[in-house]
Amino acid sequence: MEAEYNAKVRKIIEMLKFQTRDEVSDELGYKNYKSLDMYMRRRNFRYDVEANQYVPQQNKANKLDRDPKSYAPTKVVSIINAFDEENPDPRVISKQEGFKDHKEMAEYMTTKGYEWNAYKANYIKTVGKIEEEETIDKEIENTIPKLINSPTDIDEYIPFIRFLYEKRDDIYQLLSGTKEDGKLPRYIVPGLVRTKAIYMSDMVAKLAAEFSKENNVTQRDVMEGALIEYLQKYGFKKEIETLLKNE
Repeated sequence: MEAEYNAKVRKIIEMLKFQTRDEVSDELGYKNYKSLDMYMRRRNFRYDVEANQYVPQQNKANKLDRDPKSYAPTKVVSIINAFDEENPDPRVISKQEGFKDHKEMAEYMTTKGYEWNAYKANYIKTVGKIEEEETIDKEIENTIPKLINSPTDIDEYIPFIRFLYEKRDDIYQLLSGTKEDGKLPRYIVPGLVRTKAIYMSDMVAKLAAEFSKENNVTQRDVMEGALIEYLQKYGFKKEIETLLKNE
């Protein structure tokens, strides 16, 4: 009987990766999500609104004593745990985590706010805020081609270079497909919420779940945003614009 309960709990958690709590409770035949909550509470799980997921219950002592790594992205935690093992090899760890080498892994940890600590032989949270020392004008000056020597010629190029600098995020996104400002697009889409089963690679589903957790967004937001941008890019730009105007 316990194995049956565990299988059902795992199924509910898996379903919530792609559906809302209301959709899951309806599909499993519960009266409403409150009935589903009651079932999960009896199995020592509580509902986390921000993550749209059931997580293990913790008592007050556990909350005060919990590992700071619980606030870190999944991949960061995995890397830190790997270095906690006996005789860790940075090269092996970097390969296991999908990086080209340990240098690329170190760069990733830096972008996530972690730095290497020689005494602990592991990564720790960076303390303080790193300020940019270079001004916009200084960066613009460094981008001016060295072949331009005349002050008159420089004056001619500065407005264009300034325009490129101000639009740098859009340019990075167009060239690399990655948005550099760290801001995720959010859309308020009109219409009723419907259940839609989507079949995909388990690896893509895993990445979507990890992305959702790291960026504190629901997987519904991730999927809707991805579909909206895909439709805009491939022939349905006007239709999407009309849809969003009616929100």
